[in-house]
Amino acid sequence: MKTIGILGGMGPEATAELYLEVVRIFQQEYNARYDADFPPFFIFSLPIPDVVESLEDEELLVSLLQYGVKKLEQSGADFIVIACNSVQVYLSQMQQAVKIPILSIPRLVAQEAANKNYQKVGLLATETTLKNKLFEKEMTNKEIFIPDEDEQREVTAAIMNILSGCKSNLDQERLKKIIAKMKLNGAEAVILGCTELPLLVPENDSSLPLLNTLKILARAAVKECRQNIYK
Repeated sequence: MKTIGILGGMGPEATAELYLEVVRIFQQEYNARYDADFPPFFIFSLPIPDVVESLEDEELLVSLLQYGVKKLEQSGADFIVIACNSVQVYLSQMQQAVKIPILSIPRLVAQEAANKNYQKVGLLATETTLKNKLFEKEMTNKEIFIPDEDEQREVTAAIMNILSGCKSNLDQERLKKIIAKMKLNGAEAVILGCTELPLLVPENDSSLPLLNTLKILARAAVKECRQNIYK
């Protein structure tokens, strides 16, 4: 199997959940039982400047991200997944720094939405993701609903609370209310466009199907790592 490189630390809990989700897929779908049944990993937890509320030093951020992906390539990773939606803004700069592929979350989500024939989807994400229209660029044939300004403040606050280890019922109820409003406006599903959000929004208690970017990325990582690389 190929070696998975996870660039994480943004946030740390989402990074751990991505790793665990890959492990769960191997257990549940490939009957992994022994240590040798699981894929090899490298995880590099990279502390970076804030990308949730604002981008304070873009040049430093890009430099750190390029350093991170190079570190994984040098360690022996065959491909890279990044446990963060917001930094996908710099995917091209990161890809230029390494020869191994880096999987694109927006592209994977667009493929998932197309496979399920969703035409109208809601999007919960960070200010950075929304400002740069990461998902809109990959889903030009879809109608995408985003929160209004007051709702986005609630989304941002919830993400920051999750990052600090606080998963409150109040934040959960606020997010569920936003999702319910998107459903009333015609959305067929909602993209959890921040890898922190799946840690708070339960799939079995949402008024709409969820396009969970963390799970979609984990599944793509499993598919990629199971491709035979022997030459």
